[in-house]
Amino acid sequence: MVYLVPLPGLIVACALAVEDVRSRRVPRLGVLAGVLIQLLALIVYCAIGSKELWPVILAISVGLASTLLQTAMALAKPGSLGLGDVTATALSGLALGVLGWRTALLWWLVMGLIGLTALAFHTRWQAGRTSRGETDRGRGLPFVAVIAAAALLADLLSWFWAL
Repeated sequence: MVYLVPLPGLIVACALAVEDVRSRRVPRLGVLAGVLIQLLALIVYCAIGSKELWPVILAISVGLASTLLQTAMALAKPGSLGLGDVTATALSGLALGVLGWRTALLWWLVMGLIGLTALAFHTRWQAGRTSRGETDRGRGLPFVAVIAAAALLADLLSWFWAL
């Protein structure tokens, strides 16, 4: 039942997604709390299952790789992804990391598909709402919701594969 280990971090990621949609901000303390809660869940999982610390090392490596990739994408086109999106990716990557690299790759694929779909709907919806003289500031896609939804779906699919 390893697919239950990511749930504490993913629940916090969902709360951050709600905050991102409502206020367009991702609180850093919320991300820090989620990372600490997820690390605690990973350590408890290792202690109960006597798995040494390899699941924690795997989770940290997946989380770090995901964070570096998201940071590179944020720096490639400034303004497209914010620091909140990068930190939410770190939390979700840490949470899903215990499930392995295959689940992480699935998460990135699902995140891309959901992100492109959400961007198409968001662009279409915003086209009718912007009047002359308005700026697009604050009208971008709240991407933490996409990150959290893709992470939950990847966790669900990893459970489905384990059946």
